[in-house]
Amino acid sequence: MDFDTAAARRGTNSVKWDRASIMSICSNPDAEPFWVADMDFLPEEHAKAAGLRIAELGVYGYPVFRTLEEAASHWLSVRHGWEVPAEDITYSMGLLHGVSACLSLFTPPGARILVPSPTYKPFRDITADLGRTFIEHCLAYDSAAHAFSIDRERFREDASHSDAILFCSPQNPSGIVFSEDDLRFVLETAKGLSIPVISDEIHADLAHPEATHIPMGKANEGIGADTITLFAPSKTFNIAGEHCGFIVFSDQGKKERFRRNERACRLDEPSLVIGELAEAVYRDGLEYNRELCSYLAGTLEAMVSLLEDLGSPLHIVQSHASFVAFIDCSAIYGKARDYVERHPEEFPGGEGGGILSRFFGAKAAVCVNDGTWFGGMWKEFVRFNYGTSRKSVLEALKRMDRAARSL
Repeated sequence: MDFDTAAARRGTNSVKWDRASIMSICSNPDAEPFWVADMDFLPEEHAKAAGLRIAELGVYGYPVFRTLEEAASHWLSVRHGWEVPAEDITYSMGLLHGVSACLSLFTPPGARILVPSPTYKPFRDITADLGRTFIEHCLAYDSAAHAFSIDRERFREDASHSDAILFCSPQNPSGIVFSEDDLRFVLETAKGLSIPVISDEIHADLAHPEATHIPMGKANEGIGADTITLFAPSKTFNIAGEHCGFIVFSDQGKKERFRRNERACRLDEPSLVIGELAEAVYRDGLEYNRELCSYLAGTLEAMVSLLEDLGSPLHIVQSHASFVAFIDCSAIYGKARDYVERHPEEFPGGEGGGILSRFFGAKAAVCVNDGTWFGGMWKEFVRFNYGTSRKSVLEALKRMDRAARSL
């Protein structure tokens, strides 16, 4: 499978490659995009074949999918060793929709939602839009090892003041693949406080070969906490433009309540395209997934080695999953801030970004997510998407290193 060749996505309504969107966060519409979390690889063959079948027929009528949940059950079994009957898997129109609906249905207005930080920004937005209170639990960061971890004492304390836990596993953007011991700690804490754990596991299938992702619902077997485990093919097979996710509830009453709500909103059935694509990849995409995870792990290793060989002031945070890396830029942040503030004429626009996204956009022609997108305290970091050809990734990192050194 050719992961060294990137698809040509400019001019295809891809927000990642849209010049105006790039300009809005990094001051340079011509910067190469390494921000939005989708990949530029050529499509998985079964997904492409399913899309071609639909296009060749050219009829886009009402669909019916009688075995989609069976395909999702099959995937959980072969990819994660989690045996979940198809009837216990519930379709959701994407994971953000699923998270939002669960918070709306299963927490009251004003409820306090604990979310580990750095935090995927839509979690913050959803919580605010629903009138819930966001409890930001900062993960512990070891600046010498460049690694995040759970501070159990602080987590337990923050959880004691919360009404629900919204988890991201593997964690975005830190790349943590939580150990079984970590997950058991979270679950036992939640059970002791009688609060639910909502676990968004959209990056689950992209754990690198040296790591093993354990679904929250699987870790919960024998513990009995109230868990809601959400998973999706969207990041795994780069089909995020077709919104599709699945949910496993430990509480059957919550499952039925969620399904009634989806029927009432007429959101309980997938579209023609996503139903075809999701079933195809969940049935036949395992080998592609394994090769992709190996390629991503190799790229991340090459990124770390490159910056070490250069003696760079930039440092990749330890990660074992997905195709996004958090980069610690604390060594140059102050100088970058001073430069941007002294030379505003070099950084037009970019109001949707921050100091570092604007700096690297203008000075390295690299568009990245500013750390502030994940919480104000992470302003000295950027998130870098390496889900494209390894050559492009390493060339971009070299430009970022040169820009950092220019300060």
